[in-house]
Amino acid sequence: MSRLDEHAEIREQMPLFVAGALEADALSRVALHLATCADCSAELERWQLITGGLRRLPTPQPPAALFERTRALAVARLAEHRDDRRNRTALVLLILFSWAVTLAGWPIFRLATGGLLSLLDVNFRQTWLLFVVFSVGTWLAGGSAAVLLSLRRQREGRLA
Repeated sequence: MSRLDEHAEIREQMPLFVAGALEADALSRVALHLATCADCSAELERWQLITGGLRRLPTPQPPAALFERTRALAVARLAEHRDDRRNRTALVLLILFSWAVTLAGWPIFRLATGGLLSLLDVNFRQTWLLFVVFSVGTWLAGGSAAVLLSLRRQREGRLA
């Protein structure tokens, strides 16, 4: 690496050196160069003056109302995120429960309508059709209730 390239690289890293943000190997390389180069040492002093001046500047504080609005918005978003996660979990459990009830309902339905021996009957006749109509109706009613509850929750959210 030529001497000019080395100077350019050191000067690019000087703000990070002053801020203490260099890794150990780069830090030692810059420190070694600064020990032998008067121009770069003078540049370092300028960066240290700038950094010291910046540290003495007061840190701007947001207005209290802005801070409070932002905090309230963050709290509301976190609560909304928790509600969404809870709703997804409840929906998955509800779907699993619905499938379990549907699958368990068929043998119970067959027992109630035709006795235990009719479970082995492969000729399903009208009992099968009645069970399918019952299952589809139940699923449609549950789906409709879920959609209506979701729409109501969205409307309440917009009003709040």
